[in-house]
Amino acid sequence: MRTEKYTITSKGSLGVLALGDIGLREWRKVKRAEFEKEKNEDEEK
Repeated sequence: MRTEKYTITSKGSLGVLALGDIGLREWRKVKRAEFEKEKNEDEEK
C-alpha cells in the first residue's frame, strides 16, 4: 500500500477531491479549525 502526505489548506485543492470522502472530511476539519481560530481572534478584540 502506497501512502502519501498531503497538506490540506482551507482553500482546498484538486488533490483533496481526488482522495474522495476521506479528503473531504479532512478538508472540513481544517476549514472548521480555521473558522474557530478566526472567531476566537475576533472575540479577543
